[in-house]
This record gives sequence, structure tokens and C-alpha cells, in this order.
Amino acid sequence: MKNNIIFLQPYLVPKLWGGHNLAQYGISFKENLGEAWIISGIEGKSSIIANNEYKNMTLHEFYQDHRAFFDNHENTQYPLLLKLLDCNDDLSIQVHPTDAYANDNHNVSSKTELWYILDTIKNAKIVYGHKAQTKAELITLINNHNWNSLLNIVPVNKNDLFYVPSGTLHALKKGLVILELQQTSDTTFRLYDYGRNQKNRPLNINEAIENITTPFVLPQLEHKNGELLTSPFFSITKIKNKGVKDYDFSYARWLQCFVAEGSGSIEDNEISKGSTFIIGNNDLNFQLNGDLEIIISYIRR
Repeated sequence: MKNNIIFLQPYLVPKLWGGHNLAQYGISFKENLGEAWIISGIEGKSSIIANNEYKNMTLHEFYQDHRAFFDNHENTQYPLLLKLLDCNDDLSIQVHPTDAYANDNHNVSSKTELWYILDTIKNAKIVYGHKAQTKAELITLINNHNWNSLLNIVPVNKNDLFYVPSGTLHALKKGLVILELQQTSDTTFRLYDYGRNQKNRPLNINEAIENITTPFVLPQLEHKNGELLTSPFFSITKIKNKGVKDYDFSYARWLQCFVAEGSGSIEDNEISKGSTFIIGNNDLNFQLNGDLEIIISYIRR
């Protein structure tokens, strides 16, 4: 391959709770844009390569045909999904499938994710976990629609990070711009949607109850080498680069990169706020030039 860096264009997903705040990252859409899947290898919902000899190929196709670029990763489907979310209204209260549920239902994949807060209004909040101590108490509070007694409401600030293991009851609320990293899965069980129930957004109350981990235990974040988070599924770190500097990520299998602020270059490629690219496993030592803030996610070797 002539260039071991592939730049990507996102798959766009309009949402009733979306807005137009992703324009600051060079992403515009005539409807209310809720999600930009900036690195997605899901068939039919894939990001598109924007450079070199593979321009206009989907990441799904590229992953299938060029596994060496990804350290010959064993998954048949690209294993990570990176999104930008514009939360112009409250999102539904939901939970993602646990490993146990996924194992019992082979057409469903577990889904652990994290949120990195890129931007926020004053006094913004999220739903992060719940207060029920037993499954019986959880069911009673849900059946009575006693959301105030059930939900943990947590204040958030710019640059905060929240780890959301599968089975965690959660919801983003209005006024947030989020970078979301997750296992590749598009399965969500909605518990409550503020009365906005529409045909294409059904509630999945029984499935949600089955998957909600009870009681909720606040995840303990593990860090290696200054990372923001190390987990069994993915790791994430942030680079604040000034001037010319060399980096070594030889402990990663490949790198997913999102430019959160600034401009400059990587090797011979110009990059700026909103640039999204993947660095293949043969080129994990690279040089940055410029005033840049880059969020990098990866799977460790």
C-alpha cells in the first residue's frame, strides 16, 4: 500500500433528537443530524474511504479484503464503531445487551461503549446507572414509572469520560456533543422515551429488564501508559501536540484517530478539526506537526 493512512467520510444518521452542531467538525446535513458514524465497518452503514487508491471503497469492504492492515484481526466484522452524537434533546433511556444475553441470542451482539464529552451546555447531565438494589425493586420502579427514584442523574463537563459496560442503564441528555466509542453492534433496548414512542422507535421493556445489571456498580477505570481508559474491548487516549513530535503506538493493532481541535499534518497529510483517519498496523510510529488535539482509540496487541 502506498499510504498506510486511510481518511474516512462518515455514514450519517438523522434523529428526532439531533441538531446541526456537528457542522463544527465539517459535517452538515439538511435534517436534524443525530449521529455521524465516523468510523464504521457495518455493512450498509459503513464509512467511506476518501483518499489514495482505495477512495470510495467502504471500510466494510476494505476490512474484508485487507486484513493485514488491521493486524489480521480475528473478527469477521470490523470490531469497533466510532460516532459523533449531537444531542439537541434527551435521548431514550436504554441498555445494551450483556455478554450472557448475547451468548443466548446468537443474532444479538453485546455492546460496551464509552462517551467522551466534546462540548456541552451549562449544567448538562446524563443518566448513568440506577438506584435499585434488587431486580424486584427495579421492576417495581419501572412498572410504576417512578423514574426519579430509579435513575442516577449525573452532571457532566467538557472533556469528561464515562465508561458504559453492557448492561448499564444509561441515556445522554440535551446539550451535549459526544464522541462515542463502542463495540460494533447496533442493538439497543429502549426502556423509556419520554412519551415520544414512534413506530420506528419501539420500547423493549422486557429485554431491557433482562439486561440491566442490578445493582449498578460504578465502573472503575483502568489506565495504562497515560491512557484515558484501558478495557478488554478497546483503549482510548488523547494527544495534545504542539510543534513537531514523534509518537510510538507499537502496542496497538491499528489506530483510529479523530482530530478534536486544531490543525497541522501527519506525515505528508494535512489534518484539521474533524479529520478522521485510521493508521494501519505497519506504521504505528508517526510524526505530527502543528497545534492539534487528537483522540486515538485502538485495540491492544
